[in-house]
Amino acid sequence: MNDHSMIIVHPAAEDVVRTLGLAARLPSLRGARLAIIDNSKHNADGFLATLETLLTRDYGVERVERYRKTSPSVPTPPEILARLAGSCDALVHGVAD
Repeated sequence: MNDHSMIIVHPAAEDVVRTLGLAARLPSLRGARLAIIDNSKHNADGFLATLETLLTRDYGVERVERYRKTSPSVPTPPEILARLAGSCDALVHGVAD
């Protein structure tokens, strides 16, 4: 390397693309157990409360289990996801601003 050479390093990690399929649709929401994850952004709680009301009143969702993240920037803890996956038929993860 001479005095006029420069090494440029790109500090970003390479993207690893995972191909995921869609989950099977529920045959109906009637009687379903629904999980709602609120990411704690501004207005997410109001939107998700309205969604919960509509889904229970108009579509017959039986039960809703809610979890509110402490911060939008942290992931939902794996044990929470496992618990919700084991006790619910579907999950809504809401974001808002």
